[in-house]
Amino acid sequence: MSDTLSASSIDHLARLGLNTNEAKALDALIALGPVGASDVHRFAEIPRNKAYESLEKLAARGIVEVQKGRPTLYRAIGAKGVIDHLLESYEKEAKQALSVLEKKQEEQTRESETDSDGTEAYAWMVRGEQGVKRRLAELIYSAKSDFFSIGGYPPKYLLAVRSALKAASQRGVKVRPVSMVRPTLTFSDLSPEDEKSIIEYRTIKGLQTLESRMQPHDEKIIAGFRGTAGVGGMVIIDEEIAFDILDSGNDPRKVSGLVIKAPGIPTIQKATAERILSLYTRKI
Repeated sequence: MSDTLSASSIDHLARLGLNTNEAKALDALIALGPVGASDVHRFAEIPRNKAYESLEKLAARGIVEVQKGRPTLYRAIGAKGVIDHLLESYEKEAKQALSVLEKKQEEQTRESETDSDGTEAYAWMVRGEQGVKRRLAELIYSAKSDFFSIGGYPPKYLLAVRSALKAASQRGVKVRPVSMVRPTLTFSDLSPEDEKSIIEYRTIKGLQTLESRMQPHDEKIIAGFRGTAGVGGMVIIDEEIAFDILDSGNDPRKVSGLVIKAPGIPTIQKATAERILSLYTRKI
């Protein structure tokens, strides 16, 4: 089929649940009006038997009306009617699929809880900027008592989930999201005041202060703070789950997040980060 617009409509119809032949047959009916299966076969360039089969399936779905005769004629119920019907059907199927999947998920969760001895560990990777933001929001909503995070500036991931952070705080979760700002940035010109009510902005103290107070084993951690400013960050949920966000800032598709549950480790990570923040950084 040479018509670009028609090809586009077929793609959209296929995404709404029709197979390719059904989408082509329906597209032909919209373009031609009431016609027989032979006309649909020629216009849509699909086999004659597939044209008839597709038309009958569309009629069974209530999208196409049929007038018996020689030949039998078919007509679509109208563009808007077709889309409304497909959307209603799509939504119904989606709800049914959700119900089935949720039951399976509940069964799997119950089995895991039965088999688990309380020391289960895992690591799952999330890819893509939007996927990472969505997973971060889910983790915040699941927090029961404590949320801690530290990352660079600007804190695009924290700002993307500010509603979840506010909701967590309102239900009694201790929330402390920290954004590390490079000392070379003029922070007052870069961040609106309303962000400061949600996020704690900090920066590295002066080099002389650092040199006089820094312990040898802290040097690498401080260097890490400098190196990661402006990219991703680390999140700790209830001192049980860590979520490490890796973002080079170059390509949203290459952003990744690693969800880690390892007994004891998130607690150590959080305590170490808070110690470093207390000794070597200052609030802006």
